[in-house]
Amino acid sequence: MKKYPYMICSAAVLCALMLAGCGSSHEKELEQQVAQLQKQVQDLQTDAADNPESTGSSESAPASGQEESTDTLDALTEKVQKAVQNADAATASGSLNERISVFFEHKTALDALDRELDALEDDFEAQYRSGSLRYEDFRTRDRKIEDLEESLDDAEDRLENRFALDD
Repeated sequence: MKKYPYMICSAAVLCALMLAGCGSSHEKELEQQVAQLQKQVQDLQTDAADNPESTGSSESAPASGQEESTDTLDALTEKVQKAVQNADAATASGSLNERISVFFEHKTALDALDRELDALEDDFEAQYRSGSLRYEDFRTRDRKIEDLEESLDDAEDRLENRFALDD
């Protein structure tokens, strides 16, 4: 979050430098835009310094970070259940190309959810290591993620069997 104001300022300066040869009328407009962006960056930095809780950092507000992570886990649980249902409802009919297309459509969705679960698991581990998440909570969430990953793997196996394809 702290990099965001610097990125805005850098982008504004870069735009100003790139358009420097466009003429003097554009130059004044760009200078005004750069000045406005610099003021916004300073305001954001001041706000962040005055109110560190508004930065959204899980380190400065561990309780809200835990709630957000729990909401994310619940949302991913629903997504996994829907993806598994969709994969289980997929039928292997049509030409080989159509079957392959349907197979990979569902497999891609399952793999994407698996990557999301891995990222969430890494986030929980980071929260535990930083001390903002208790070990018991970490293990409970980790087990839930492992169960969801197993559900995705089982759905993928059933999909491979139904479509007679093995990636």
